[in-house]
Amino acid sequence: MHRTIPVSEIMVTDVVTAPPNANATQAATLLRDEGVSSVVVADDDVPVGIVTEGDFATRLCTRADLGDVALADVMSSPLETIAPDTSIVDAVDALRDDSIEHLPVVEDDGTQTDTKAEANGELVGILTTTELTYYVPHLAHRSGGLEEKPPRQQVRTDTQYEHDDWEFEYRGEDESTVSVGDVARFTKSITANDVETFAEVSGDTNRLHLDEGYAAGTRFGEPIAHGVLANGLVSAALARLPGLTIYLSQESSFLAPLSIGDRATAVCEIVDDLGGEKYRIETIVTDGDGTTVLEGDAVVLIDELPPEATDGESVAVD
Repeated sequence: MHRTIPVSEIMVTDVVTAPPNANATQAATLLRDEGVSSVVVADDDVPVGIVTEGDFATRLCTRADLGDVALADVMSSPLETIAPDTSIVDAVDALRDDSIEHLPVVEDDGTQTDTKAEANGELVGILTTTELTYYVPHLAHRSGGLEEKPPRQQVRTDTQYEHDDWEFEYRGEDESTVSVGDVARFTKSITANDVETFAEVSGDTNRLHLDEGYAAGTRFGEPIAHGVLANGLVSAALARLPGLTIYLSQESSFLAPLSIGDRATAVCEIVDDLGGEKYRIETIVTDGDGTTVLEGDAVVLIDELPPEATDGESVAVD
């Protein structure tokens, strides 16, 4: 789970640096020759700023005197940095909060606040969106804010059956079509029987999910639900969209464990109309405490319901 993976395990340790008195031409040459997207400006191994490809594309491309421009005059500063033991989930949040793509990693010398460290420790690595997208592949196009946007108008569902323990809500522009901005939520408890049944059906009998004594010795300290069961909640929410929903793809990042017995909620927001009745949907699953255990993106095709299904439609009520 991503909350148990620290930045130190995925950061690049061979950081390309330059002193503050180097010029912009030298930094551009380093970007080209080293095949990197940023140069960290360091004074005696202490990072003080950063110059990125984006800087050259947006701020420096019109300068004809790059050989005379000192990095100290054009670098981004104060520098946002992160500590090596920060989880990659918090690193993603830091990148999103500051709208940046590069986070130098410095040793925590006791000045760390939340996930960020003061840029006066020793530079030990750098983390970029490139490394993070190996673990959180949807990072490149995720817009965020999904969990905070309330749904709107509730509409009908089309499922074979429901259980009293399940909760579902879908709100959109009307009862028959989906559109960008519509939101669906599906909630159910993840029981031991769910986990045992999935293990039997899938063949995934990993003792982490089934053996309390065995799981106690793992990093989680207890049995946890299969990650695919969290994905299944997303599928359940999507199955209740208006029309016949057909999964085309799903990118998922498992950020935290889902405990057996927890009550989990999948939230799906339609964020892009891709044409041809295809839609991109941002997806998250949270546990009973509101912790995000999964986030990702799905692409679905939404066909019209077959004619014989119309008589079996039910209407969700407030």
